[in-house]
Amino acid sequence: MRVSYPAMFFFIPNETIPYYIHFPDFNTSGTQGRDVNDALYMAEDWLGIQVADDIENGNESPSPSFINSLSLNNPKGLVDDPPKYNADKSFISMVSVELDDYLDSKSVIKKTLTIPSWANELGHKYQINFSKTLTDSIAKLAVNQKGFEDFN
Repeated sequence: MRVSYPAMFFFIPNETIPYYIHFPDFNTSGTQGRDVNDALYMAEDWLGIQVADDIENGNESPSPSFINSLSLNNPKGLVDDPPKYNADKSFISMVSVELDDYLDSKSVIKKTLTIPSWANELGHKYQINFSKTLTDSIAKLAVNQKGFEDFN
């Protein structure tokens, strides 16, 4: 299951690792990147770890902000004042991550499932993996509790 959140990428010229990435919807730290490609990779990794941790620990992740409501000049959720950044190299972007890559799928539990016969017949006809479908549905329901449905 894929989730997406907006992130603010501040380019701070005098820093050794110049890109600071802030996710305005999370009240936690952000991440950094050496260049745009590294910053995008690090942002995706940070988001995957954060949302998977929320799901695995039964915490609600925040609803994603609409990207057009955000501004680098007035960043939502920063604890400190906005960093002194280079506006020409700073930007806001959606960051998307496949949560299956971050959720613990190694420890499995066997469950007995009761479904209507028509659902069983269709599942076999279309070669649907019942375990994967149920797992994906549960994760999606957990994430959708806070309005993710608009972004999937």
